[in-house]
Formats: sequence, structure tokens, C-alpha cells
Amino acid sequence: MWLPSGIRRFAISLAMFAVVAFASAMTAQADPVTFVLGGADFSGPTANTGGNITVHIANIAGGVRVSVTNNLVDPGAFPSSLFLNTSVAPLTGALGTCVDCTATNGQTMAFNFGSDAFQADGDGRYDILIAFSTENADRLLAGETVIFDLTSTTVGFTSDSFLVFSAPGGGNGPFRAAVHIQSLPNGQSDFVTEEVPEPTSMILLGSGLATLAAGLRKRYKK
Repeated sequence: MWLPSGIRRFAISLAMFAVVAFASAMTAQADPVTFVLGGADFSGPTANTGGNITVHIANIAGGVRVSVTNNLVDPGAFPSSLFLNTSVAPLTGALGTCVDCTATNGQTMAFNFGSDAFQADGDGRYDILIAFSTENADRLLAGETVIFDLTSTTVGFTSDSFLVFSAPGGGNGPFRAAVHIQSLPNGQSDFVTEEVPEPTSMILLGSGLATLAAGLRKRYKK
């Protein structure tokens, strides 16, 4: 079957784009790194009502500076825990330090470090868990931001090291980051992550488009 050259070129280009996009997503280097969490619900009785939690990670001496902003639509909803990964876990000499917590009336956080040690409900395992205050006066409410530093003596602990997926450990994922949102309507909670294609989906898309392109080339030669 003859197909116009424009369609053939488009199919081939699309297949190559999918393969390159997947490779770039897994190996890309960037500073700063930003995760927008809130578009994909993976566990919890009540879905997020809108908005997101934005996590901004930038390099500093000896580690990274992390800014977490509550952009949720529900004014009472707040994050209670944040799950992150790093490609250089376990971290030696790891330390979390609050830089600016005044916007949340004295927000206090607990910093936990490990290697595939923390599981978000129904998801994989993460290397860093930040627990936020759940006290009424100290919650990170809509429009508020906290800034904290994560430092370590481990070589390579930079913003780039956060571009890795969670280890297997549940029925969902893998994800690069996740957050637990509480005080949703009816007092329920939800675990959410970013809206990014899963590696398996990207591989299937790339291989499928590559097969299509090969088939079109063969038909054209005939």
C-alpha cells in the first residue's frame, strides 16, 4: 500500500521522538528540579479537589534547598508528608534544616532519611520522608510556602539526583515523588503524585511507533 512521503516521515519522526523523550526523561540533568504534585491520585478515599503541591529543588553547597508551596483549591487541605527519591541513597551525614517557616506560624518538620525505606500508601519505596506539622495552627495551608535545606556528605547529592523513580513496593507507580494531602472534604485524605508517563508506557509507545514506522518503510519498498 502506497502512502504519501509526508505521512511516512511523520510516523518515523514520531517514533524517534518517543524514544528520545523516554531516554531524556530518565537521564536529563536539570537545576532546579520542580515536581508538581496533585494531578494523579493513587490512594485514598477522597480525590484531590483541585490544585497541587509544588516542590522546587535547587542546588546549594553540600546539598539542595527545597521549597514546598501549597497551591490546593480546598483552603483547609494541607500536606502531611512528602516522599522523595535520590539516586545516591543512602545518604551519609544527612541533615534537614528549616530555612523559612515563618509563613506557617512556626511550621516544624521531621526529616527522615534511608534507602527505599519509606512507603507511600499503596506505592513504591522512597529514600526521603519529610513529615509536616498537623497541628491546626502550624499546618501548611493554601498559599503558604516552607523552605528547608537537605544536606549530606555523599558525593552527587544534587537536584539531578532526585530525577529517579521509586523502588517497587506496591501496586502503583513508579513515581518520582508523592505527597499525602489531608483535610479534604469529609475529613478524608489522599496520596497524589505528578502527572508523568510511566517508564513502561513510554517504552511501549516508542516500540509501537517504531514498529509502525518500520512497517511503513517495508510497504513503501514493495
